[in-house]
Amino acid sequence: MADQSGQWIGIAVLLLLAFLGTSCQKKSNLKNAGQKLIVLGFDGVDPNLLQQWMAQGHLPSIQKLTAQGTFQKLGTTNPPESPVAWASFATGLNPGKHGIFDFLKRNPQTYYPEIALVEREPPRFLFNWIPIRGPKITNNRAGTPFYKTLADFGIKTTVLRMPLEFPPTELSNGKILGGLSIPDIRGTWGTFFYYASDLTRWEVGNTEFGGKLVRLELKDSVVETEVEGPANPTQKNFTRVSIPLRLELDRERNRVKILLQGQEESVPERQWSRWFDFTFRINAFLKIHGVGRFYILETFPELKVYLCPINFDPRNPPVPLSYPKNFSAQLAKVVGIYKTLGWAHDTWSLNEEKVDEQVFLEDLLETMDKYAALLYHELSTDSAACTVAVFTATDSVSHVFYRLIDPQHPRYDARLAEKYGDAILRVYQKMDQIIGQVTKHLDATSSLMVVSDHGFHSWRKGFNTNTWLVENGFMKLKGSDDRTKILDDLFSQGSFFPNVDWAGTQAYALGLGQIYINLKGREKYGTVSKNSPDYESIRERIAQGLKNFVDPDNGEKVIENVYKAEEIFHGDHANHAADLQISFRPGYRTSWQTSLGAVPAGVLVANLKKWSGDHCASDVSDTQGIFLCNRKLSTAGHSILDIAPATLKYFGAPISTEIDGKAFDLR
Repeated sequence: MADQSGQWIGIAVLLLLAFLGTSCQKKSNLKNAGQKLIVLGFDGVDPNLLQQWMAQGHLPSIQKLTAQGTFQKLGTTNPPESPVAWASFATGLNPGKHGIFDFLKRNPQTYYPEIALVEREPPRFLFNWIPIRGPKITNNRAGTPFYKTLADFGIKTTVLRMPLEFPPTELSNGKILGGLSIPDIRGTWGTFFYYASDLTRWEVGNTEFGGKLVRLELKDSVVETEVEGPANPTQKNFTRVSIPLRLELDRERNRVKILLQGQEESVPERQWSRWFDFTFRINAFLKIHGVGRFYILETFPELKVYLCPINFDPRNPPVPLSYPKNFSAQLAKVVGIYKTLGWAHDTWSLNEEKVDEQVFLEDLLETMDKYAALLYHELSTDSAACTVAVFTATDSVSHVFYRLIDPQHPRYDARLAEKYGDAILRVYQKMDQIIGQVTKHLDATSSLMVVSDHGFHSWRKGFNTNTWLVENGFMKLKGSDDRTKILDDLFSQGSFFPNVDWAGTQAYALGLGQIYINLKGREKYGTVSKNSPDYESIRERIAQGLKNFVDPDNGEKVIENVYKAEEIFHGDHANHAADLQISFRPGYRTSWQTSLGAVPAGVLVANLKKWSGDHCASDVSDTQGIFLCNRKLSTAGHSILDIAPATLKYFGAPISTEIDGKAFDLR
């Protein structure tokens, strides 16, 4: 999925010509020159887990902050997805105004899914060699983020690892380092590499979720293989550029010597290598620089080596990852190499079971420490009045370890739970330590807000929405009128709607909870007129049928609610939203197959993946995030849309009438 939907980013980023100049600094408008605000975002922190672990004494810094200030549940967006919620956090707008409704969107002319966070215009070359027009990458998030308003107002601002900041926003009086939506060097959200001597020829190639499997052939304990990098945009078939990799196995010492482009390191079994530099030469005009590191999984009886997704080198990225564009390199000089990939944690390799829990956790905790070091450096050396930093480890660990705190999950493993059942807690404790360190930078005039964008639930079963639509007559598959076929013959046809009869289809599902009506004039093969009574009738019947659907195993309802677009979205971009948005009860979520348009057999399927916790299609009523503050708030019931206007109010900056959130007083 990641390689297909993200490939164009890799093509586009190669030649992006971005000029990020330094604007004149404005004089601060602060009445109190010492007034400061720190805003920490921790993706996916669940208020119920937080309260449980606070009560048990596991989170002393948060407990102290709560005692002197405020703890509340924080309302989230509908749907409660990270890109949707962080876009609302930054702008104070509902999705109908900022235009982000899901990780994916669909092209109504092809019905195919596409990445929703950015757009691109392809590059052009003379003689397929010389660039004559670079591509353009556009952030699809509309609206003005509060940190830009602050910077324009004269408030010095620093923003670290902010989701949906690629390309980064130019701040006239500040610095910004982008986060979620920055791709890896292949243009995906995190393609990992798994090299193994026991892979069969049927296993090599791409995995379902973001992996590249390579078979190793040993000759006298030496392997000559390669690392496949970005696509070459000067070639019509976009052949990927590769560089040679040599592995020398020393079984007596359980070590592997890694040799790559003049670099070498002997790495013991079950350990990480240092960061290696990767240089992919496109042609005489173009070289792409990346960084990655290896993990030696096994030296005997088989040789197994893992290579993390190759990140853009923060010291020399092919496109700006920060503003000013040298900010990413300046940070690397201070803290060393750090991951620039927006999806920073290697969830895909654990979900594909190519690395184990220990490997994943070691990398995640180290990455979280490195991002914390970026924050501590900025707080210690910069005089920014407003500092914003977002951490995503709390979300990633919950996605893949929820199975070990839920004995009812199909992938619950008592043995693993004994060893890793505290994995989510350990990351929450790391968050607690970060908060404790940050409070040392506060004085009597400083304020601190800590927020999460949504909560979490166990995900035990997947719901195949398109299959339900077929079984209830809203979607038609080719051959369904042929009585020689049975129902199973019409399913398991793969992704991207390969077997749909659009002329007989009224509705289809794509993404994480979205249902689109097959509208005339919007979809290429539309069958339903929006102005006809059929449109409302179809939506009503789908919504009612879904809400009445019960799990045959326990008799419980699966769907919490089905929202019509106009009930939850308003603004210039609302017409891009799906016609219906599904929200599931705890334990259920849209299946992976549905998100890509597939129509597999069975409506409900057990979730047998390690990706066992989720929130993306949960209901807003029970998926709130958290709000912590070192001030006693006199108001409650706030949502993530309120953070932007509250921050603007704190500094006396103008609050646009377009903002949907409500400002509250932090002083």
